[in-house]
Amino acid sequence: MKQKRLRMLDHPWHQVHAYRLHALPADFTYLITRQTIWNEAQRPIPPNFRGAVSIKNVRAEDFDVALAHLDQWCDGRHNLRARPFRIMKLKTEGKIPLVVIMHGTPDNAANREALLRLMGDLPVVCNSEQAAREWDGGEDRRDRYGLPQFRPIIHGYDASEFWSQPLDRRGSEVVTICSGGNWSRIYHGIPLVERLKRDVPLLWLGPRGDKPWKASYDEYRQFLSETLIYFSPTRCGPMPGARTEAMLSGCCVVTVPGHDVEKYIVTGRSGFIVNTYQEAMNVLLALLNCRERAWQIGQVGREAASKLFAQELFVDEWKNLLHSLGVC
Repeated sequence: MKQKRLRMLDHPWHQVHAYRLHALPADFTYLITRQTIWNEAQRPIPPNFRGAVSIKNVRAEDFDVALAHLDQWCDGRHNLRARPFRIMKLKTEGKIPLVVIMHGTPDNAANREALLRLMGDLPVVCNSEQAAREWDGGEDRRDRYGLPQFRPIIHGYDASEFWSQPLDRRGSEVVTICSGGNWSRIYHGIPLVERLKRDVPLLWLGPRGDKPWKASYDEYRQFLSETLIYFSPTRCGPMPGARTEAMLSGCCVVTVPGHDVEKYIVTGRSGFIVNTYQEAMNVLLALLNCRERAWQIGQVGREAASKLFAQELFVDEWKNLLHSLGVC
């Protein structure tokens, strides 16, 4: 018997994360909460995107499940950041299951308590095991279905989407992709990037860096495929997608610790985990002087990422969650 395709109600948040969610066997409709529904420059429109619906016209009964997105800055500090979540909760309460996707980690105890009040007893998906532990706080919190409220689902990729160039096509500087404003400098590791730029040939892509983001998905993938060494500076961000995309492109990834990264990168074999500024500087400079080794480690990292972050694992985890909620 053919399984019914799910009808998902979502709303715009992080475009790249949304693109990965579209790997699920479901049709997605987006609630209009801002002007841009899908930015084709970041990722192509998936074939299971079914358009958008206005707030006044949405009928929860037309869908099987809804998704709502939050991060740690949705506690009232940044204007109406939590507004899409509140709208989605209002429109779906008592009608269809609503799953929260939490994209960040608690800043402190007060921030955590504020977000816990906002989420209530809804089931929550986190992007790393550490993030799920931090939000739960060792309290064994349960959602309205009697299940552990916070569960990690690590992102998944179709590895064939990313390209890898030979050594002689790769650049001679370290690359980092780092965004964020004044209110998220520590979260994104910007002070570390600014300091490293004084001692290491480092190209910083991002709105506050040396160059803006690449103009298209193809241009971005081509750039990563021609990058030899990639530096990931954030200790707080749970499983940065850009770091995984660099691994899948065969870059030699050097990263600061955090969010169980040691489960995914073996130092000296599939990448490097550096604990101090001095260690980061020394490793990056050594790799720049040993391009062959950097390229070989990048190839091992690419193979590891293809298995550890496989799209099939991601889809299976989501299917298991939805089944536990009685959706499929």
